[in-house]
Amino acid sequence: MSLGHDPEGKTLSILGMGGIRGALAKRAKVFEMGAVYYNRRELSPESNPADANEGTRHFLGREDFKMMKDGVVLINTARGPIVDEEALVEASESEKVWSAGLDVYEKEPEVHQGVAGNEKVVPLPHIRTATYEIQKRMEVLVIDNVRSMLKEGRLLTQVQEQRGKSNL
Repeated sequence: MSLGHDPEGKTLSILGMGGIRGALAKRAKVFEMGAVYYNRRELSPESNPADANEGTRHFLGREDFKMMKDGVVLINTARGPIVDEEALVEASESEKVWSAGLDVYEKEPEVHQGVAGNEKVVPLPHIRTATYEIQKRMEVLVIDNVRSMLKEGRLLTQVQEQRGKSNL
């Protein structure tokens, strides 16, 4: 196992600033890290700027990795297609990317061979929802969404790209 780096004094760059990413920025302060973010649209409580669509596919690609400082650490928990995995593999081989943690993949459930066999990449299953508490909250949210649709004709947690379209 190779040595890592102390996070103190480093900068955490966050793509999108939804609820989870906002909580991550708060936690970075505990490690005395700075935090900057990129958001593709105005922030709102309902925003989820890391949604996967053609506009965000390969948001991080070869040219983006070339512009980064050497030795970055990439963590993608948003959507797999946001990162061009072929470019990630190349960037890790060139030392641009020191390490990467992924729990989402470009072509799920398939994992790029250069990612799966790369000692700099820690591939994890998407396990955030693998708790009793989260499963219960998800079930309650589904029921609340159904109730809202039946009573008010709208969903509480509509997917960003579907907002403004007919719910029925």
